[in-house]
Amino acid sequence: MNENLEAARALARKAEHDWANASTSLEHDVPLDTVCFHIQQTAEKLLKALMLSVDIEYPFTHDLRDLLDRLAPRFPALAQFYESLPDYTDFAVAMRYDDSVYPSREDTLEAFENVNRLRVMILELLPSEARP
Repeated sequence: MNENLEAARALARKAEHDWANASTSLEHDVPLDTVCFHIQQTAEKLLKALMLSVDIEYPFTHDLRDLLDRLAPRFPALAQFYESLPDYTDFAVAMRYDDSVYPSREDTLEAFENVNRLRVMILELLPSEARP
């Protein structure tokens, strides 16, 4: 297997770990900023895994819009996430350090559902060798 597919699989596996953390945390009333962090990390790692799987070098960024911009020309179906995904970029950094930025349960559940749709799509788009 080529190096990029191995790296893509490793990132997709890490994304699934973040997803498991988000899912379990929602069930156990963990603070929502922590849940949102794992939701954002799931999206970021899956987008980067998809990039690697098609030999697109990804930047070291948490900016989900930037990652979408790099992938949407090749995967037009991802354009449906432009309305929601960029908002989750703040979950990676701003929310972790700024107590005034705190999600509602409703916003968290909406983000969870949106990222799950992204997750399902990317897991289908990834070549089988890059799936976790």
